Amino acid sequence: MKRGGHAHLARERHSAYLRSLGAHAIAVDRVRRRGQPTYGVIALFDKRPRAVPETLPIKAGGKTVAVPLVARKAPRFKLE
Repeated sequence: MKRGGHAHLARERHSAYLRSLGAHAIAVDRVRRRGQPTYGVIALFDKRPRAVPETLPIKAGGKTVAVPLVARKAPRFKLE
């Protein structure tokens, strides 16, 4: 994934699911999987949920692609 096209598509298609798990922000950025840099979906949680998948499946070009998912604990942004 050179520009993160699959990751952006996975973010669009799975955002409702990630929000149901408690994610307050969902982004696409470079991540490392198996030592290789790639693009993935990053979901930010106030507190980490019990079960978060490691990948998000999407159908692209007639085949299923597994996009990496990274769950991170981060507080919500607050205006001062």
